[in-house]
Amino acid sequence: MSAARRWLQQRIISPLIDLSYVLMSLLFARGFPRWYERFNTWHYRRQAQRYDRSVIELEGARYAQALEAGLQTLSVQPKTILDVNTGTGFVAQRLLTLFPNAKIVATDLSEAMLAQARQRSPQIEFVRADTAKLPFEDGSFDLVTLHNGPPHFAEMARVLRTGGQMLIAFTSGARVPTIVLRRWLKSVQRFGRVELGRSGDGLWVLVTKFSQTIRGA
Repeated sequence: MSAARRWLQQRIISPLIDLSYVLMSLLFARGFPRWYERFNTWHYRRQAQRYDRSVIELEGARYAQALEAGLQTLSVQPKTILDVNTGTGFVAQRLLTLFPNAKIVATDLSEAMLAQARQRSPQIEFVRADTAKLPFEDGSFDLVTLHNGPPHFAEMARVLRTGGQMLIAFTSGARVPTIVLRRWLKSVQRFGRVELGRSGDGLWVLVTKFSQTIRGA
């Protein structure tokens, strides 16, 4: 693994991807377009078997730096957890380690990525689902997490119980332009009390839901 490749991933590719996730969350607040679903299916079908090696291992310790910092701020002791955009199940497995008695469900749009996740953690329930159209009842979970993906806040808040918490983390989110982050955070505040933190290049956002959220809000 060359130093140049690692530098390119960490300093250029990762920040641009996280910026795209934040912008998508702003631009498509009511749901992601069909072209994104088609692109997602195509892209991750090609990447699934090498994703851990080409992204997670390449990023090294910084990959989950912000996620770990955000997990340290949780005040809930969740019995039910949903990890959206789970990819190959990295976060779901970490949550299982932290909360071994919790029921953990993880979703992703890519069946190819889910196949890898099931091999990693057969004890977790993995479900193919769009984050903008989650197949769960209102208030089903105590904790909802998302790491490195475009969040759909209204839908994530819908399946979160009142008083539950939603944790979003990005490997390079702290490098997203401040003007974009401010606009993005403003869109989050209607769903609950918001805490924000940075860890290296990473960014985490913790939302504690203060009221029931109407579908499509």
